[in-house]
Amino acid sequence: MLRTRKIFLLAVSVYCSVLLQAQERDSVMYAMDSAIDIPTVATTLFFQTGGKAADPSKLLVITPARKTVTLSALLATKQMTYSDHVLADLDSDGKKELLVSNFSGGPQLNQISPFIDEIWFYKNITPNKYQYTGKLIAGTTIVTGGKEFIYNFIGSLGKFFTCDGCVYTDNSDEAPIPMKEVMVKYNKGKLSVVKGDQELRSGINDNLGKLGERATAIGPNGEDDGTRKEIAMNLAVYYYSFGKNLAATKALFTKYYKQADAKKVWATFAKQLQVIGSRLSF
Repeated sequence: MLRTRKIFLLAVSVYCSVLLQAQERDSVMYAMDSAIDIPTVATTLFFQTGGKAADPSKLLVITPARKTVTLSALLATKQMTYSDHVLADLDSDGKKELLVSNFSGGPQLNQISPFIDEIWFYKNITPNKYQYTGKLIAGTTIVTGGKEFIYNFIGSLGKFFTCDGCVYTDNSDEAPIPMKEVMVKYNKGKLSVVKGDQELRSGINDNLGKLGERATAIGPNGEDDGTRKEIAMNLAVYYYSFGKNLAATKALFTKYYKQADAKKVWATFAKQLQVIGSRLSF
């Protein structure tokens, strides 16, 4: 639980920091239709205020399809609807990585918005030439001041049996600790999740015990108040934090989830993990 609190507090710290920066950089911010979204603000500022290529038409990029194109051509493709880029040394090795962000139309994940967030990573291999190394797609991501990435499973899990607009809430003193995110680091061309510890394992078990006991009010469309999605996010954090062990994750689910639809819920979660895994590089 301590690790999760640290991630949460770090997210809040990033939010406060970027909000102050946003107030000082009116030219950077753009109009938003609703309340400020923490990951959007943090990540947007990281890309908009970071280092840029002096001449994108002269910077070469080797794409995931192993095609070599200029950065300007990559950013101009039809798939890059709302794109940006930044040059940043993520692992303090003296070389700047190229990160390309995008907010584009794409396949829906379990009935979520048809728009998905993307961050593509490229390592420097020769002067002005970068090679694709990884991606974070279909999830909300906070870029921290330490150039780490807090990846949130809320978007990538979609509705997950939850009614539109429903979010799990519990204001009691014994409420589960939010478990929605993993910390991701970049090092020498690879993205990896910070491994979980015993405190995180205990926290997830405690959460699932409480959530499993909660009576799920399932509506006529098989949707609930957000409980099953809250369970799914805990399971996703466990899966990625402890070696992507699907059998152990299923055992955890079976231990705590005793509802009649357990078979269907697990099958949907396992399928969703496959989709999520195809869009991540950790």
